[in-house]
Amino acid sequence: MRLELLAVAREPKNDPLGEAADDYLKRARGVAPSLGLKGPDSRFLPPAKGSDPLREAQLLRDAIKGQAVLLDERGTQMTSPEIAQLIAAKRDSGVPALSFCIGGADGFDKAFREDVRAGGGKLLAFGKAVWPHALCRVMLAEQIYRSLAILSNHPYHRGG
Repeated sequence: MRLELLAVAREPKNDPLGEAADDYLKRARGVAPSLGLKGPDSRFLPPAKGSDPLREAQLLRDAIKGQAVLLDERGTQMTSPEIAQLIAAKRDSGVPALSFCIGGADGFDKAFREDVRAGGGKLLAFGKAVWPHALCRVMLAEQIYRSLAILSNHPYHRGG
């Protein structure tokens, strides 16, 4: 199964948070093959001018090659081991790709959220707060790496 991080945002230049996210994704790519996974890859999708969640939803629909996990404040809060189990369950059920998605400035279109859920995807929340894109991308990249570390019994995750 291929893992991917999709962000509806302009790709930042010379951004320390972007470098941190890229570092976690690089670490995850080192662990992924031993777990039967590919990636995680990362792509930026250009946001709509003004406010157009419908257009951004179409960009994401075109980019997602399997199932999706949308980062959304309405989503389920999960522990790191639960995120790891989500990835493992999707892999074990034959899902070809799992895309973790960060929406545009106005979030995800309601119909798109419903379509993702109906297609076996999930809404994931990092708490009830809304986070800036750059920070959210670092947090998500770290959780993907941590999840793969948990699945491979790597000592990075020391939580209970």
